[in-house]
Amino acid sequence: MSHHDLEDQSDESLVTAFVETGDQAPLEVLLARHESRIFSLAYRILGNRADALDATQDVFLTVFRRASSFRHQSAFTTWLYRLTTNACHDIGRRKARTPVPVENVPAGLGGSEGESDTRLTVEQALRGLSEEQRVPVVMRDLYGMSYEEISAATGTPTGTVKSRIARGRMRLAELLGAAEGREPGAGPSRLTET
Repeated sequence: MSHHDLEDQSDESLVTAFVETGDQAPLEVLLARHESRIFSLAYRILGNRADALDATQDVFLTVFRRASSFRHQSAFTTWLYRLTTNACHDIGRRKARTPVPVENVPAGLGGSEGESDTRLTVEQALRGLSEEQRVPVVMRDLYGMSYEEISAATGTPTGTVKSRIARGRMRLAELLGAAEGREPGAGPSRLTET
């Protein structure tokens, strides 16, 4: 079966086809379909391009080796996000004693200079969150995942996910306020006042 024929199949069908036949074409289509989302999630969790690429590669290897362990009890993407967060945790543990470099992104990349500055400010603020807060905040606010999906992907109870997101958002607001030059607890910036 050609890649073109496989592109219309669901994620779950592609996993089944790979597991049952051993043909790598369904797996290639599946991974190509989700590669950018895996990398983007890993980058936002780890804050470093090289580490995010390593995590993405680790996820691909895990999917290849453990596709038969996917039980179809949840969406494939939920399983994939769980593999991604696990790969990020593993890389984070390995690098715990090594400082994480802040990447320099050239101005104008991905939008106007103001847009680029805002994006850099948000990325830096996200790095200021603990990993236990950053992961669910990224999944909820940037990927639009439900609390239940985040719970399944992280292996954390739904109530804990909600709590971490709330605390993470408060901390993120503090960090973004500090980036705007406001004192902690000084209230909203002029842009958000009515």
